[in-house]
Amino acid sequence: MFSRPFMAVAAAAAVLSLAACEDPAPKTSAGGIPLGDYVLVGLGGRTVPLRDVTLRVEENRLSGHGPCNRYTVENNGDLPALQLGPISSSTQACAVNQDLETSFFQTLQSATSVEYYGGVLKVKAPQTWLIFERGVPKRDQISALDAARGQQGLQ
Repeated sequence: MFSRPFMAVAAAAAVLSLAACEDPAPKTSAGGIPLGDYVLVGLGGRTVPLRDVTLRVEENRLSGHGPCNRYTVENNGDLPALQLGPISSSTQACAVNQDLETSFFQTLQSATSVEYYGGVLKVKAPQTWLIFERGVPKRDQISALDAARGQQGLQ
């Protein structure tokens, strides 16, 4: 079997090789917003229990998935401004995370702008906001404890 030091070195090498594949300078919009993939970590002043809501920022479109449904919406504004059209989403039933998905879609639909600072994307709506971190979730790495927390709604 392999020794612990060998396993630690192998793990570090794997992480470094994956990091080398990342785009070190992501493309940005004309307004300076980094384009690409984000994961929802906060809604208003609350944390999101699971990292299962995503956002892909493109010049004239936002898309991704909520806890249950995929969505897409056209942006008729120039980033960082948002002038979103109607959200188009799939129609799967969402028994466990319905409250989160409903709050997310309502906040996104009413959003008027985005800002990016310190690695965090903030989508601002008149009454609340969405907070995202860059990256994509690792769906296969959600533990049973995290899954149970996710069923309890927003923290």
